[in-house]
This record gives sequence, structure tokens and C-alpha cells, in this order.
Amino acid sequence: MTLRFLFLSLLALSWSLTGLAASEPQLTDHLRSKLVAAETAAQPGRTLDIGLLFEHDEHWHTYWVNPGDSGLKTEVELTLPEGVSASGIQWPAPQRFLLGELVNFGYDGRTLLPMQLTISADYAASTLPIAVSARWLICEHECIPGKADYRFELPVANSAEPDSRWAEDFAKARARQPQSMDIAANISEQAGNTLQMTLNGADLPENLSDWTLFPVAEELIAYGPLPHWQPAGQGWQTALTRSDYYQRLPETSDWLLVQGDRALRFTATASSAEAANAIGASQAVAVTDESKPTLFLALGLALLGGLILNLMPCVFPVLSLKAMAAVRSADNRAALRHHGLWYTAGVVVSFVAVAGLLLVLRAGGEQLGWGFQMQSPWFVALMALLLFALGLSFSGVWEFGGRFAGVGQGLTEGHGAKPAFFTGVLAVVVASPCTAPFMGTALGFAISQPPVWALSVFVALGLGLALPMLLLGFVPALARLLPKPGAWMTRFRQVLAFPLYLTVVWLLWVYGEQTSALSMAWLLAALTALAFGLWLWNQRHMMQSSGSKRFSAALSLLALIGAVALPLSSAEQAVPAAQPSNQAWSAERLSELTARGEPVLVNMTAAWCLTCLANERVALRDELVQSLIAERGIHYLKGDWTRYDADITQYLEQFGRNGVPLYVYYPRGGGEPQVLPQLLTPDLLLTTLAEGGQPPKPAP
Repeated sequence: MTLRFLFLSLLALSWSLTGLAASEPQLTDHLRSKLVAAETAAQPGRTLDIGLLFEHDEHWHTYWVNPGDSGLKTEVELTLPEGVSASGIQWPAPQRFLLGELVNFGYDGRTLLPMQLTISADYAASTLPIAVSARWLICEHECIPGKADYRFELPVANSAEPDSRWAEDFAKARARQPQSMDIAANISEQAGNTLQMTLNGADLPENLSDWTLFPVAEELIAYGPLPHWQPAGQGWQTALTRSDYYQRLPETSDWLLVQGDRALRFTATASSAEAANAIGASQAVAVTDESKPTLFLALGLALLGGLILNLMPCVFPVLSLKAMAAVRSADNRAALRHHGLWYTAGVVVSFVAVAGLLLVLRAGGEQLGWGFQMQSPWFVALMALLLFALGLSFSGVWEFGGRFAGVGQGLTEGHGAKPAFFTGVLAVVVASPCTAPFMGTALGFAISQPPVWALSVFVALGLGLALPMLLLGFVPALARLLPKPGAWMTRFRQVLAFPLYLTVVWLLWVYGEQTSALSMAWLLAALTALAFGLWLWNQRHMMQSSGSKRFSAALSLLALIGAVALPLSSAEQAVPAAQPSNQAWSAERLSELTARGEPVLVNMTAAWCLTCLANERVALRDELVQSLIAERGIHYLKGDWTRYDADITQYLEQFGRNGVPLYVYYPRGGGEPQVLPQLLTPDLLLTTLAEGGQPPKPAP
């Protein structure tokens, strides 16, 4: 026995050294593969790990058990002697691959697909022959089917040593094996083509926002949208979009949560919508009890963000309206308080109305974010017409009286409650595309919360925006700083028209970015028609004959109708705005670069976002910043949210944001992405992009 053991041990050692514990490598299209064993010998009564070792060409990948939107999983067929049984592939945690609008799940680079053999205790042969036939699909932008046969024999012995050649591959595959979680998982069908998943249990990670969800079963959910997990009681909850091929919810379904090399497996049980809502309701109570600081923090951030919003460029035009109203009431504290309260009411009601519409549209499945209305060329055109009309009024081109004043100028000018209220409305309409510091976090929290919480955050945002006007009425010291009303106000009013004209220029540029140069020309013609109509209407009062008055009134109305109709009709000719292809953001491009460990600076912006434009001009286009980006080989990807883009919306949601700007820096080597502040400075960018934490020295 001793001699036999010694002989087999020497034989196993000999085969290990000569490479017989693995099949011959197979070279196929874009893949080098072989069958390997974890140990140098097979032991009766024990298990033995074997595996298919895939080495993919760069950018090529094969597929997981659920391949995603396209592809085929790798399949194996084992031929083993009597007394030996095998598991199928023990799938390691997969990766996501983005191919345009398609999402695939699989593996790239060097990957081992492990299997396990169970050898009976009475297995008496001196060797264990192992044969495996495998088929796969390997893809980059094109896909190539592949297959290969592998065969080798292992000596049978009473002991074995790990084969050092594959030890690291097996260790990595074991590390990526999903670990079962003892949690309660429920999934249910909801209205709006969504599924709701609720996870609850002590085994859950503390924060799921960094984990990627993979469904083991196919055709349950759409793979593009990433779930946005929200705390719910002792666990987490998210909404999932159903797959286009969705038929029904199975009683149980397996899922993976993956973060790096760590993977957790759980089984979700299907429940009715009513039961899920009951779970959600009970958890909502728990959240109310346990997460008040989060809501309070969001309310505080929203209040602060709204206050800072007064300093953002997008609100400048409305500042002129507010300034005129405040100056007119400078010597009347009661009027100031009256104006401030009605202005606050207008701001808060408008914020709640816009937020309510946004929440309703999102509940209907629309992927929209804050400022969504500015993505409509028609809305931008109507805003340009409105602000241009106000500018003309400030310049004295037109002064209306009588009934028409009630729907035009009188809405935002004067001393009463109605002008103050509608000035607040206008402030929200103009300010809504902007995101001030602290607003992004508050809005990202609000959008994912129950409606009452969400609207509370928007109320706080409105109170922050209206706070300066409120203080003027209730803090005498501030009111005393206002100049006294007088004749100078006429000239001051004319001067305030120019911020409005500049805003119209900005809106024209946004409209041109969203549509085309031809459509922008039609909008310019509409502005001209508006100016002509308003001027002619004002001239009507100086005409002598009733016929001339009726003719001018009819012509004015025709011009005003034409002013509105022109952009509404021409906006349909919109074409997507062009972007330089070498800087255009796409999820696929970002994934490709970060997978290679290359540094990337992502700029999510929109033409109607003045904060974005200010950051670009002040910080991103700074000469030193540009030099550093070039010197360090940093890829600068720019995502344009000027028009509706579901992919960008989903990307923003990954970082808890619901609007632009968003700046994310992915450091070299694949470190954690860093979200930069919404107001950039050259120094901040230089420090961040320097990666070592030290800004580069300026050129001598």
C-alpha cells in the first residue's frame, strides 16, 4: 500500500509538473480556453473542483446564465466515468456590458467557470478521465458562436495538492460565488408597468445604492434602468420596470446583488399588489419613526437651496420684478408684508404644482427630472415670448389698461395680491431649470419619497426662494435699506428691462439648440410679430376714427396669435442638437473607459441650465484645468440633457440626482467615482483632477 501510494503521489507530481492536470488550450475566435483542475489528483470520497478557464480578447465577452438583452449563456456537457457525478457551471457573479441600448450580463478578461465533481468512495480506477464539450457565444459589437472539446486525466490518490497554476483563478471564482442571504424578499406587480421589490432582514448590506441587481430569470425586468433603492423600515425598496417580454410574475425568483467581487443571492416571493402596498404602508410607518432626520435634513437642504437660488443667474430676470414691487412699497411696511406673503404663496403653490405634475408623470412611467418642462421647445418658446412682452412693457413700448391688463401686465405689475402672487409664479417658472447648491440632494431625496414627503420638500424649497421677500416685510431694518419711491423709478424700470431681454437671448439659444437654426428664425419672427402687435394695440388709443381702432385691434390680435402660432408649428421641425462625437457621453463609452481603469470626468449639463453654463465658462474652460485634463489623459465626457434623454436621467438617478448640473470624476485605476459640487471653481477642479490631491504647479 505504501509503495502504491508513493508511486501514485510521484505520478501525480509528475503530471502536475508536466501540465497534464489540464486539457490542451483551445484557440477559437477571440477566446483562448482550457479545462483545468484545482488539485493535482482526484481523491475517492471527496469532491474535486474543475473549471473552464476563458481568456477573452480585449473588449470581447461571453455570457452569464441570464445573458441580458441579447446573447446566449455558455453551456457544457460532461462525460465522466461511473461513480463520478458533476454539478453544472457554478456561475460567478457577472458584470454588466452596455452595447448601445442593450445591456448584457457576462464575463470578460480572464474568467474561470467552475464546476464540481463528486467522486464516490469506491471509485477504484487509477485515473479519472474528464471530458467536457462546451458551447458559447462571444461578442463585442458582433457575436461569434464558439465550441470546443476538452479532455484530460487526473491520477487517483489518497491526497492531493492545489495546482498553483490555477489557484488564483479558482480563488477568484470562489470569491465571486453568490452567498445566500437570510432575508425576506417580496416582489409584486404595480401599476405603470412596474414591479416593486422589498427586501428586509438583518443580512442586508447597510446601503444598497452601490450594489448592482441581477435577475437570474430572464424576461422579468428591463435591464437598462438601474434600481434606485430607498430605505424602507429595516430594509430597502425599489421599483423595477417590467421587461417588454414580461408575461407573469413567478411564485419565486432568484436575484443577485453584486458589489465588486462580493455577490449575495436571495429568492423573492411574489405577492399581490395589495399585500405589497400593505408591506409598504407598514414600512412607511417605520420610516416615519426612524428616518425623520433624513426628511428633516432634506427639508433643511431644500430651504437653504431655495434661498441660494435667489443668487443664481436664472432668477435674475424675476429679481427685476421683485425689485420694482419692493421699491414701490418701500415706505409702507404693511404693503411690503402683504406683497411678501402673496409672493410666497405664488412661489409655494407653483413649486407644489410643478412637483405634483412631475410626480404624476413619473408614476406613469416617464423618466423625467427637475426642469423637465425646459426640455420642451414649445415651453421655451412661450417663455421667450412672455419675458419679451414683459421687457417691452418695462421699456414703455406698451401700456395696457382695462380688461386686457387683467391677463397680461396686471398679472405681475402693481401693488395688489394678484401681481405679487403671479410674480411668485413667474419666479418658479424661470427658476425651475436651475439647481442651486444643496438642491440636488434634496430633490433627489424628494423624488423617490411618498407624495406627502416629496411635496413637503418642495414647499421648503419654495419658502427658501421666497424668504428674502418675506424678510423685507417682517424685518424693519431691511425695509429701511430700500430707497424711497420717486420719479427715478421710471428710469429704473426701463433699466430693468434689459435683464429680461438678455434672458430672451438665452432662451433663443436654448430653442436653437433644441431645434434648428430655421426654427430659431421662426421664433425671432414670432418675437417681431409680438412686438408689432403690442405696439399697434397701444397706438389704438390715439386713433380718431372707430374704424381705424377696430382695424388696428384686429391686426394686433392677428399679430399676437401669429406670435404664438409660429413657434408652436415650427418646433415640430426639431432635430437633435449635434455634439462632438469624441466628447459625447454614453453609458457604453463610460463603461468602456472605467473598465480600463482610465480617468474620466463626466459633465451632465443642459443648454437651459445657466449654472451649467457658468461652471463651464468659469471652471471647466479654465486654461490650467484644460491643460491638466490633457496632461493627465483624462477623458472628458459631456452629457447633454437639453432634450429628453432616458439614459442620462437614469445616470443622474444613480447619484440620487434629479436634475443638472452633475459632475462625476472617475479616478485612474477604477476607484470610487467622486461627485463634485454643483458650483465649480478652477482650484477645486485642479485639486480633484490632480489625483494626488495636490494641484499642479503653474507654468513659469
